[in-house]
Amino acid sequence: MSPVLLLWLFPVFFMLLGGAMVAMTIRGKRARGRWEAAAARAPGEVTDLQWVSSRRSDSTSQIAYPVLRFALPDGRTVETRANYGTNPPQAKPGAQVTVLYEASNPLNASLAAGGVGTVVSGVIVGLGAVMVAVGLVFAAFLILLAGSVDGL
Repeated sequence: MSPVLLLWLFPVFFMLLGGAMVAMTIRGKRARGRWEAAAARAPGEVTDLQWVSSRRSDSTSQIAYPVLRFALPDGRTVETRANYGTNPPQAKPGAQVTVLYEASNPLNASLAAGGVGTVVSGVIVGLGAVMVAVGLVFAAFLILLAGSVDGL
């Protein structure tokens, strides 16, 4: 592989990876927003936290999924583990919360997004944008360099 091609792979890699980070994060936030907009709401309580390893090889990296108890409009009580977890936990056991749930399947429930999840999404979008910018600056540098040195 020629050295010139290798030089161009760096900015292309940065722009593609950064763009993918931004696009995937925004897509996930939009999907979550649509789910939350369509979800039914009920007052409820966090009864427990279930800690789950986020990676198999690293037992110290864990996500807390709240166990939620809430009543449906027909009076039935539902207790289920939330679909989304965070670290640190969004709420502690005993906390009174608003539960979002799918009316056709109340076991599909969660707390509203926000807090840590919003910050992490913002950081990922920011890092992706920086990677795109670094790739663009490096590509511009290569273009300028090509103008002063033949063969680049």
